[in-house]
Amino acid sequence: MYDVITIGSNTLDVFAYTDRSESICIKTLEGEECYISYPSGSKLLINELDFDTGGGGINTAVALARMGLSVGYVGKLGADDNAHKIIEELNREGVDFLGSRSELEHEKTGYSIILDSIERKRTVLAYKGVNDNLDFDQLDIGCLKAKWFYICTMMGKSFEALKRLALYARDNQIKVVFNPSSYLAEKGIEYLAPVMDNTHILVLNQEEATYLVGQGKPLDKLKKLRKTGPRTVIITDGPKPAHCLDEHNIYYVIYPQDIRIVEVTGAGDSFASSFLAGIIHGCNVEKSLKIALANSQSVLKYKGAKRKLLSFKEAEQEILKNPPQVDITGPLH
Repeated sequence: MYDVITIGSNTLDVFAYTDRSESICIKTLEGEECYISYPSGSKLLINELDFDTGGGGINTAVALARMGLSVGYVGKLGADDNAHKIIEELNREGVDFLGSRSELEHEKTGYSIILDSIERKRTVLAYKGVNDNLDFDQLDIGCLKAKWFYICTMMGKSFEALKRLALYARDNQIKVVFNPSSYLAEKGIEYLAPVMDNTHILVLNQEEATYLVGQGKPLDKLKKLRKTGPRTVIITDGPKPAHCLDEHNIYYVIYPQDIRIVEVTGAGDSFASSFLAGIIHGCNVEKSLKIALANSQSVLKYKGAKRKLLSFKEAEQEILKNPPQVDITGPLH
């Protein structure tokens, strides 16, 4: 019996850092869009090159394992050397691989190239590989015994597997955390309903929330999202406060602290998974939000999605040393 089984994508990530990137912002009637720019026709020197594993399923599995929980991971790996590297990483972190591997040489593991910018915002070139080909019927269902499923974004055939895993969770008294990306949120509430109906905790950002329930104040979005199935909903917003409405209609706002951000990759994964870790460790919602903020801010201070993930004890020490502000209202009627 695992504490958590994470279900989601996996990649081998390469982080490329160069001082020749520039930021170009274009104002439109709808707002402002910013782009990373490189000189055309030039050969650019890379100052620093880092390789790491990534993807929502892997990032959250490692974060939860470092928080002291027993963790399994379900995803699809290719028939290549990158799959071996991901398995080795999971083994080092104490995470069991419960997914499937392709036997076809042309099916590759996911791969991402992360391009840095002068504002420390990154653009990701993502190759999905076999991530979209997870087949529910190829999983060993007997191994999927857990208190929680943490479901990340998967597309195509893999989303059909996610829907069946959500139903399996319902039928086996397994609670579900759902963390959809903009790819899934753009498809709308009806498309996500089979998963949302069986979700206990929904975590998403402002853009994803807007895709699902439209524009509005954070509390209004939380209330609308609660009506779609989840008991507790959290909306994050980058450097702005995160908002939460729990199953008892208590409304929380937690304020990020002033830190030097080195890179944003993986911060959202660490926030959502650390909130769940707090709940599993017996914390209330307020303390779980603080644990989540502490771990996500630790990730933001370093390059890479998992470079400085905290243990549960380290996160507790951090919130004692630098207690974040949390506003609590309710219960609302």
